[in-house]
Amino acid sequence: MEEQSSRSQPGARRAWSIAAVLAIAVFGAGAGVAVTGCGGDDNNSSGNVNSAIDSIQSQASSVQSQISSVSTNVQSQAQSVKTQAQSVSTQVQSVKSQISTATSNSGGSGY
Repeated sequence: MEEQSSRSQPGARRAWSIAAVLAIAVFGAGAGVAVTGCGGDDNNSSGNVNSAIDSIQSQASSVQSQISSVSTNVQSQAQSVKTQAQSVSTQVQSVKSQISTATSNSGGSGY
């Protein structure tokens, strides 16, 4: 009787594929090669895992691009807020100066 590996039993291939995808997500592509390269996989299972790896890498690239875009937008908005705050500060100083001038010209307390 021929001995079968645990990976060839029903449901085991899917479990190994999921384990490979999770290993790749956690440890990077090198771990995926190590997990998918052992045992008696058929080409279809390897193809599915490779497709999953490609999909995860593509999604990671997309997320990195979105993070970069958000970071750029946040920096731009922060600069805009800083500029507006400086403008408000300048206006406050101008109003204070006008009040001081008006008070000193009236000779009184300004009320």
